[in-house]
Amino acid sequence: MDCGTVINPNLARVQTEGGLVQGIGMAMYEDIIYGENGRDFTNSLMQYKIPTRLDMGNIDVAFESSYEPTGPFGAKSIGEIVINTPAPAICNAISNAVGVRIRELPATPVKVLKGIMENSNN
Repeated sequence: MDCGTVINPNLARVQTEGGLVQGIGMAMYEDIIYGENGRDFTNSLMQYKIPTRLDMGNIDVAFESSYEPTGPFGAKSIGEIVINTPAPAICNAISNAVGVRIRELPATPVKVLKGIMENSNN
């Protein structure tokens, strides 16, 4: 992880871990489902699934030190990098593994299976 000069290593580590979990949640779990009348069916955490600490296991974070002259004390942003990278990485892994390109998140097993079935029919 390159975030420039790491000012607070503990804070940077937990922010990276949390952002990765959020990104994985966005990529694989989180979905808003509306009914025909426009009613939100995912209006509680019972329906709107997010990953928990138990779902993620251990995340090892390592920082690559660099200096960003425009950042405070040589630091760069962490939040955008860690939340935006899991989705394309996961979707590319799915594509490499089974030849299905997921273009709409979340990348659920149902969407992958549907893509496999469509590919086998072509």
